[in-house]
Amino acid sequence: MRILFLALISFFAFSDNHDEMYEEVYASYLYCSVDEELSDDKATRMMEKWLPAYKNHAEMLDDEVSAVMLFPWNTNEEMRGGDDMFFVTHAPSMTALSRFQVDIWNMMNDDKRMPESPMICENQSEAFQRVGPGTSDEPYDFFTVDYWPCKYKDGADPVAMRKAQAEFSMEHYANGAEGGYRYIYPSSGSDRGDTPDFWISAAHPGIAARGANIDIFWDKSYGTEAERERWNHMTCDTSSTWFGYQVHN
Repeated sequence: MRILFLALISFFAFSDNHDEMYEEVYASYLYCSVDEELSDDKATRMMEKWLPAYKNHAEMLDDEVSAVMLFPWNTNEEMRGGDDMFFVTHAPSMTALSRFQVDIWNMMNDDKRMPESPMICENQSEAFQRVGPGTSDEPYDFFTVDYWPCKYKDGADPVAMRKAQAEFSMEHYANGAEGGYRYIYPSSGSDRGDTPDFWISAAHPGIAARGANIDIFWDKSYGTEAERERWNHMTCDTSSTWFGYQVHN
């Protein structure tokens, strides 16, 4: 089972209209591993050449698409799906997302000087997301993200759940926490069956900020009415943590 994650957070102002608190975003996930035939030194040298070339091509595109690379922090091989890393590309529409994928592929394929990648990328999937309110409208160059696989409880009200999550998050931010969160709904290319109904991701502007946010949660934010209300609609399994870097926009 592969896990769908999203790291890049885009934020907007909190609204009393709960139907407008969430921004709709689409994303694709490309799962990659370093070629096992390469030594660590060679793979590192290849990545140091390939990544800047990829970023240069991406920045030549005038679009509203963003992309990040994510690496495991507090996780395990089972939760990673066996991959070393993955790319997440986000866009305001599937049209914009698909256009970026075609354009960046053509640009790199046509570039005869494009460095060889040390990665083998064999699996890709897509998801629809609802991005909740956060503390910054600027993406993070470096960040950490916690992800919870979740299921709806019997009789759950998804709208009431998202409303409670937004209200709790604003309380958490008012207590000094930094970051943002989103709901992730798997779509094409992902297992369905007994897999989670959705994921919740919570991003932090760095490793130290994540630690501070956890302390603030237990010291000040835990147990409020909104914090308890969200659990009336969902149940979530153990989270995993990744760190990432922005590679486009």
